[in-house]
Amino acid sequence: MSVSYNLPNEMLEKIFNFCDVYTLSQISMVCIQFNNVAKYILMKKSEHLLVTNQKSEKFCERCKPQLSLYQNSIFITNYNWIHKECKRRQIYKIKNFEKIYLEHFYEFQYGNRRVQMTRNIVWLFCQGDILAYKRAENGTIKKGKNILRTDKAFIKTFAHCDNYIISGDREGIINRWEIKDNQNNFLFERLKIHNVHYNIDQIDATSQHIITSSKHLIKILKYTDDGKGCTVENEIFCGDILANSYIQSISFDPIGTKFAATIVHCSSFKSSFLIYDIDKSYQIINININDLCRHILWEDPYTILMCCGNSIKKMDLRTSEIVRTWDSSKYGYTNCCSSDNMNTFMTGHQKSVLWDQRQSVAIQTYNMPGLDIYCLEFDSAHMYAATKDCLFELDFTKKNHFNQKKIKTFFGNFY
Repeated sequence: MSVSYNLPNEMLEKIFNFCDVYTLSQISMVCIQFNNVAKYILMKKSEHLLVTNQKSEKFCERCKPQLSLYQNSIFITNYNWIHKECKRRQIYKIKNFEKIYLEHFYEFQYGNRRVQMTRNIVWLFCQGDILAYKRAENGTIKKGKNILRTDKAFIKTFAHCDNYIISGDREGIINRWEIKDNQNNFLFERLKIHNVHYNIDQIDATSQHIITSSKHLIKILKYTDDGKGCTVENEIFCGDILANSYIQSISFDPIGTKFAATIVHCSSFKSSFLIYDIDKSYQIINININDLCRHILWEDPYTILMCCGNSIKKMDLRTSEIVRTWDSSKYGYTNCCSSDNMNTFMTGHQKSVLWDQRQSVAIQTYNMPGLDIYCLEFDSAHMYAATKDCLFELDFTKKNHFNQKKIKTFFGNFY
């Protein structure tokens, strides 16, 4: 028996933007009337198309090409992810890597967000510089488009915020790098906005605040982008010098009013976990974890993924409880994590691993030549992974290995 629901257009748009192919098939055939969905898609794509009889054969014929095109692309990318059908490309490789690695080991610490991705650009931090690569309309990096360098600025960490970059360097200088597009290239304009007078290990930023960390100290800076620089609002001392502990990872929540931090205690092989509310100026959570947490990732304002040595933990901040744990020991130590903020996330080990939160085991693994994966980002069709000396792109949009018969078998009446 089929059940039909009439959903508002805003909800339908979210469903079609984020659902996977299996969910879409269920929605199309079970939950939502086909003609309602078809009407919504066609009206979005063509404002002049007016349909009076949604159940007519002529209308269905109009729907078929649109739904087929959309479903085909969604299906192909999902199939490619699950069956490891992708094109792997090396985007960047460090020259004289062994020498640089010995001299600047700090650049390869776990949790240092070396890759950040937006819709149009992939940002890479390497050798004290920030590199930027333009993405084509389908998300693939354009060949030869190493479009930007900061030219030996001795950067140690950076954060992308709005249309600019906030960076911290080994001298304690915080710089704001404005991004300007001149059609053929991007340009950087650097503005020094503060000096914290210590080596900056981690940095994160919103349009209102900047947080930095050294080995044991977190500084909260007020930044309003008015040309007057930053002002220090608060300082939080973390860890224990005698216990050989240090701040491993810091990150703002999606709203930008709170931040999380993890402190690693090397002597006990444990971590501390801190949540701080900037507006209220107090610690919401300060607990110990019986594992070494290398990386934290906000999924939403109430949920955090924690990359521990041999597991990934999910914490609900409303209860301060670990609500789910995935065993990743078979893949080696977990170095980093990236999420689509829904049900899917990826972790970096000696290989990258794809997880579905509705399942207890991983879906698929993807090998990278060389060393461990220290940072990765992904969207529905691409993954970008950084090892110690390389940046790789995995493109899951290709359909050369498909034939019409195979696609029609999966789509049935929708093809």
